[in-house]
Amino acid sequence: MSQERWRYLDSGPLTGAENMALDEAILEAHAAALAPPTLRVYGWHPPAVSLGKFQRLESTVDRAVCRALGVDLVRRPTGGRAILHTAEEVTFSLIVSAARLRTTGVMDSYRQLAGGIVAALRSLGLEARLVERSAPAPSAGKARMAQDPACFAVKARCDLVVGNSKLVGSAQVQRKGFILQQNSLPLRLRVEDWSRVLLRPALVPEAVGLWEAAGREIPYAAVAAALREGFATAFDVAFEEAAPTEIELQRARELVPGVTAT
Repeated sequence: MSQERWRYLDSGPLTGAENMALDEAILEAHAAALAPPTLRVYGWHPPAVSLGKFQRLESTVDRAVCRALGVDLVRRPTGGRAILHTAEEVTFSLIVSAARLRTTGVMDSYRQLAGGIVAALRSLGLEARLVERSAPAPSAGKARMAQDPACFAVKARCDLVVGNSKLVGSAQVQRKGFILQQNSLPLRLRVEDWSRVLLRPALVPEAVGLWEAAGREIPYAAVAAALREGFATAFDVAFEEAAPTEIELQRARELVPGVTAT
């Protein structure tokens, strides 16, 4: 029996609005049976702050500083806290149906998708695990969000840690049985940069970048390859590299104004 085929898409660096719009367009295409399950890996140019779907821009980000530094402001279709995305990051999204995962709920889908991330990190020499169940649930803690707007200031049950340090932040949106999970894997965490753009930045003593955790610099391409192999192994699928379809690209262009935060 031949392996199930999923799509692998490495977009490279795009603007913040292009990145968020393309993830959403792929979700819509997969839900309409116009695209297969997709692992998308991407970067950011210029840097951008992405806000969780329900975060308030005016109480989270210093817009004047962002304008001065050339930092985009965008809103994710997924929840969670603000993330400063720079060139020193590998971001990746998973678009798949809940039926394919045979999930028993939201946390079960996080656990299943974490299997691919754990396998990828293991191939890079790191042992990662999901945060303990005693941590806040992904949808909980609105009061904490007001105090700690930075994603890497807080560990939630959907996040992956190495030792006691958060390494990968994840957030989901589910629509009519189809899942978009967005994941942030910083190569290097520069707390001083986060402090400049967020209004109430929290220190992140329990967060770490990949290079610090691994004790060496690992190129973007090597991380992307590890993610591709990790998910192929975890889900017993074969990835076919393919570009977004014209339908997805056109829909992404239509979505750009709606994901741009001003």
